[in-house]
Amino acid sequence: EEADQIYLLMKEDYRISRNVRLAWFLSKLNQVIWPASMPELSSENELDLLSLLPKGWQPESPPSVQPCVLMPSTRATFLARRYRFIIELDLSPSTGIV
Repeated sequence: EEADQIYLLMKEDYRISRNVRLAWFLSKLNQVIWPASMPELSSENELDLLSLLPKGWQPESPPSVQPCVLMPSTRATFLARRYRFIIELDLSPSTGIV
């Protein structure tokens, strides 16, 4: 069965470049992949496959735990273990004119 979407968890220690992500995708292209179980998830791996959705998957059905083939049309979503947000508040005199 073909994978329509995959979700990958990135390593926590540093930001993984697009080149590394692309290299992972190309190395697994046209091969059978399956999601990692919870005990297999570790911060040591650069990328862990969290979940995959096969072609024709419907929201009413649970995510697949069956292996699927990674195709060129498969959409990959990369998730970080931690996100950072910066909020900037500008109270300079120039903004008071507006």
